[in-house]
Amino acid sequence: MPFIKKTDGKFTTEDKVKMFQQMGSVGAVIALVFVVLIESGVAGEHVDLAEFGLTAMIVVLAVSLTGSLYFKRKL
Repeated sequence: MPFIKKTDGKFTTEDKVKMFQQMGSVGAVIALVFVVLIESGVAGEHVDLAEFGLTAMIVVLAVSLTGSLYFKRKL
């Protein structure tokens, strides 16, 4: 599913908002997977790595929220 609607290859503000929203959705699903792995004990001895991944997904969620709100104000 392409983000760019025009043939000139430039992103519109709507395209940027859509990208940030999809990035946030994917980040939320991955964060949920990390939470399930940690809480169910499936991560085992790799809990530290799963917690690091969860922290990274929290940062991704913060960036996607900020970017989405920033570009929504420009609409």
